[in-house]
Amino acid sequence: LEEPASEIGLEPLCAMINNNLRCYDLAMELSNSTLEALPQNYAEQVNFEDTCKGFLEVAKEAVHQTVTVIFEDPGVQELLVKLYDKEWCEGQVTEYLVATFGDYFTDIKIYIEERSFRRFVEACLEETIVVYVDHLLTQKNYIKEETIERMRLDEEVLMDFFREYISVSKVESRVRILSDLRELASAESLDTFTLVYTNILEHQPDCPPDVVEKLVALREGIPRKDAKEVVQECKEIYENSLVGGNPPKGGFVFPRVKCLQASKVSLWRKLK
Repeated sequence: LEEPASEIGLEPLCAMINNNLRCYDLAMELSNSTLEALPQNYAEQVNFEDTCKGFLEVAKEAVHQTVTVIFEDPGVQELLVKLYDKEWCEGQVTEYLVATFGDYFTDIKIYIEERSFRRFVEACLEETIVVYVDHLLTQKNYIKEETIERMRLDEEVLMDFFREYISVSKVESRVRILSDLRELASAESLDTFTLVYTNILEHQPDCPPDVVEKLVALREGIPRKDAKEVVQECKEIYENSLVGGNPPKGGFVFPRVKCLQASKVSLWRKLK
């Protein structure tokens, strides 16, 4: 697993997922039968837990590497660089992206069992959301009405595609941050910005105020004084939500958004 995922290839990674889950099941069976056969005082000294956990960890890593293979596909990369671009606005990115995912999913579904496949689809959806958020915050164009409308259509496309493979509630809980950021990106007043940001913190408590700062900077027509007030207010909301200096819990998005990694250091300096 230390090799680049694209060099390992899909079939070996899928085999790794299956083999490690099978080893986990067998180790659990062995553990149960051994513990039943041993006297109590010996049974307490036997530890299968670490071994069982090890098999699951390898399977989990192989699932993530399988997702990496897809996102390193040159065709997928070619689409992702166009996010929030003219072609994206014309509907020539997200629709093509999910079509490519569909081709991969058809192949992978043959190789791995159902429970692993569902985990793989979830991981693929999460990576998609992370990439979309990262590109949203680093785009060079101002956010216009057509940007907001296209973001809404993206949410529908992703919802319709992923709900074919995993439960609607799981898809909704992942896609929700895109609609929240769309609302934030189209907010028209200080109150709306702070209300939407407060709502985001309820289910993504580690969403830093940098996100608001970046989105406000992408909005044309917001006077600098108003922009500073919005950002300052959101920083205070964030600081007040921290528990012992940290977010109450971590989410799946913001720790993985690349453009926020560099600004995290400067944010903590500002907060101090």
